[in-house]
Amino acid sequence: ITAILNRQLRSEGLAPVNHKRVYRIMQAHNLLLARKYSERPEHVHDGKVIVMRSNLRWCSDGFEFTCWNGDIVRGAFIIDAHDR
Repeated sequence: ITAILNRQLRSEGLAPVNHKRVYRIMQAHNLLLARKYSERPEHVHDGKVIVMRSNLRWCSDGFEFTCWNGDIVRGAFIIDAHDR
């Protein structure tokens, strides 16, 4: 809706409107679609993970982002998670 409105305003030489303002106005007039909600099952966390020695349970993750000059910075780490 905001894109269509801003396209029309631009063609008339007027200033664009903020998408948050359009959302608030649509919400005030009950023009938004109903959000989809679904019941999530209950997860029972009744146990504890125990290992007998190190090197049995590992966690890892990584990340990547692009700098303003186009360079890519990557990072990764690994954790030996035996002593939680």
